[in-house]
Amino acid sequence: MTASWLNAYRLPLETATPAELAVELCDAALIRLQPPASPERLAEAQQAICALATMVNPGAKDTATNLLRLYEYCLFRLADPSPEALHSVRATLSPLRQAFTELP
Repeated sequence: MTASWLNAYRLPLETATPAELAVELCDAALIRLQPPASPERLAEAQQAICALATMVNPGAKDTATNLLRLYEYCLFRLADPSPEALHSVRATLSPLRQAFTELP
């Protein structure tokens, strides 16, 4: 993980809510998926998506399962760095990011 990836965090990690961290991680992934996406930027996007997956509350059953499926889909699509694949990942993460901003 590079220092530039860590700079995506504007919030003090100690005081951030899970929703705020999720927004930051979505932002970090989305920024790195701008074309042209180098292998390094794709790896950083994958790291951000994996970090999102680690934040899923397994007690949330259906919601947890659905979020993990979406993250798995995103990681699968990033194995093919075509513009169409990047677009589909962006189209998946953008509404999630918006939903996280609306959480209390």
